[in-house]
Amino acid sequence: MYSLSTSLIEVNGIGEKAFSNFSEKNVRTVRDLLLSLPLHYIDRSQIGQIADLNLEKEITFVAEVTSTSNFYRRPRSIQSATVKDETGRIKLMWFNNKFILNKLKKGESFLFSGKLNKKGSIVHPQVEDIASDSIHTGRIVPVYSSTFGIQIGKIRRILKEIIDNLEIDEKCDLSQLVPSLEKLKNVLTFLHYPETQDQVVKARERLALEELLILIEKSNYIKSEWQNLKTEEKPNKLELSDNDLIPTSVPFTLTSAQLRSVKEIVADIKTSVPMNRLLIGDVGSGKTVVAGIAAYHLINQGLSVALVAPTKILASQHVQTLQNLFPQTPIFHLTVGSKLDLSLPGLYVGTHGVVNRFEKIKPSLIIYDEQHRFGVGHRSKSFDLEKKAHLLTMTATPIPRSLMLTIFSHLELSVIDEMPAGRKPTQTFITSEKKRHDAYDWLHKLLEEEPTRQIIIVCPFIEPSTHESFSGVSNVMDKYQELTKYFKKKAKIEMLHGRMKKKEQEGITDNLFAGKIDILVTTPIVEVGVDLPTATVIVIENAERFGLASLHQLRGRVGRRGQQGYCLLFSKSKADTTKKRLKIFSEETNGMKLAEFDLQNRGAGDIFGMSQSGMDNLKFANWANIELISGARRIYNDINKENKKLSNKSKEKWESLLIKKEDYKDNLPLAN
Repeated sequence: MYSLSTSLIEVNGIGEKAFSNFSEKNVRTVRDLLLSLPLHYIDRSQIGQIADLNLEKEITFVAEVTSTSNFYRRPRSIQSATVKDETGRIKLMWFNNKFILNKLKKGESFLFSGKLNKKGSIVHPQVEDIASDSIHTGRIVPVYSSTFGIQIGKIRRILKEIIDNLEIDEKCDLSQLVPSLEKLKNVLTFLHYPETQDQVVKARERLALEELLILIEKSNYIKSEWQNLKTEEKPNKLELSDNDLIPTSVPFTLTSAQLRSVKEIVADIKTSVPMNRLLIGDVGSGKTVVAGIAAYHLINQGLSVALVAPTKILASQHVQTLQNLFPQTPIFHLTVGSKLDLSLPGLYVGTHGVVNRFEKIKPSLIIYDEQHRFGVGHRSKSFDLEKKAHLLTMTATPIPRSLMLTIFSHLELSVIDEMPAGRKPTQTFITSEKKRHDAYDWLHKLLEEEPTRQIIIVCPFIEPSTHESFSGVSNVMDKYQELTKYFKKKAKIEMLHGRMKKKEQEGITDNLFAGKIDILVTTPIVEVGVDLPTATVIVIENAERFGLASLHQLRGRVGRRGQQGYCLLFSKSKADTTKKRLKIFSEETNGMKLAEFDLQNRGAGDIFGMSQSGMDNLKFANWANIELISGARRIYNDINKENKKLSNKSKEKWESLLIKKEDYKDNLPLAN
């Protein structure tokens, strides 16, 4: 018998070479292999006869071998067999498979699965001995990855051996805690040897639920551990009235959402438990001033604050913005060559280099802008400080509320869900290729009417792709040439992309902010890092290639000074789903609503980004399944209620689930 922890070398049918192949892919135990999901399934469950064969669907049939042959047609050998049943005869063919003829004995019957080709024969049919529990035919058959370097048929046989002889400790079976759930042994059988397609769906949902429970459990664990940390022996003395809360140097009235967020943050930093708060708000909603106010009050008490930005450009812009908002506050731009006395109280702003100077700065508050763009190693530096700092994360990535409440429970949440007064919604238009020249004429007219206006053109690629399937995708190089030719000397055009040298990028950026560039042709590099107040129009090429969250981030780059902003979407796609998605985007300006739609229709990849460690590592769960996520939260709460009635020994059941918690160490989204 096998357990989940049994080494694969102990499984019948696995020798040293197969074990080595599995080990190279980090598959070393029975558990690891059982969680190696089939890539897809082939439905060979339809049983019929030779007369039932067709071009569309695979049929499994029993037939007798009447003749076999082996011949060569360079550069390969060809094996053929003729088989019959009571309804007719059919010719079967294989290429370079001389061993198949050793199996097919004349006069013997076998199970065959396949479908006709246009010549009326079957190429590479599956062959199996007649048995009540066939593995390769007469059922829904799993297809596994070929990267193991092991024949797929052999993997099926190994997994059948494991499942037939698997014993699962009750402690590892969540159904012992939640009786309504299917037993784990049945779930794994459904996953690898289903009798119906519904069983595959049920198995994946069952394991997805368990996977979500692990994330929820870890989120709560982080929250409880965080609450045990201490900043200082005495809480910060921030006894502020509402009148004193907002510095008089801030030249505008905060929105009610901004004011609410300021109060939430200040309330947190008054306590001795380190704050761990996520500040969410659309591009241009005013997150920087909210974070700046918190920093202002701490610096007034003689403390220091660190603000970590993902790019040099954004760090520089933060310095300029904050100096304008708080002119009497010491604000330092920390760069590689900076020679500053880091013991002085103040706000230190920079990129990841700031993290390496935390020990000298001794920040009371650390602010991360778009934290998911920093590695776990950077973020964990805040844990190593002698005095634990308050932590505030700012993000413009719209996260649906359903996920906030379920998966981000270890973070306190502040949401800025309204835009500052005077900010006009950007007008968005879907533009056809036929109207491209009309669009260029309109852009020229805008520049003539107001020379300070600036235009951003975003292309998915830097240069033409060598892949045929991407040949029609816009790129910066070609678009720059096209616009230069079209506008001639009527507009100053430059390009900016990630392959340019840093000095060249900085030079272009300096000219851009100095107003020396009218049209910037770039990649989505502008999504984070280019806050251009005078940008009026953004043109997004091949808009169908972007998710709604990315489109929304890009659109947020224009109209930031209160001027009317415009967004033009060019798309060559004729797909109805794409047209519907872009139409919704052109009519909806609320980032949260767009995120919900994107989640339901595209999944979470675009919302969170591939750099969001852990978000794209789910094996079973899908962030778009809101119902399942809600169900996981309910089950988690029910388990906790029951656990309170149990002894410590009984509670260990939760520690032994199939999906190990350590698999997600440091991978929880936005975990600190």
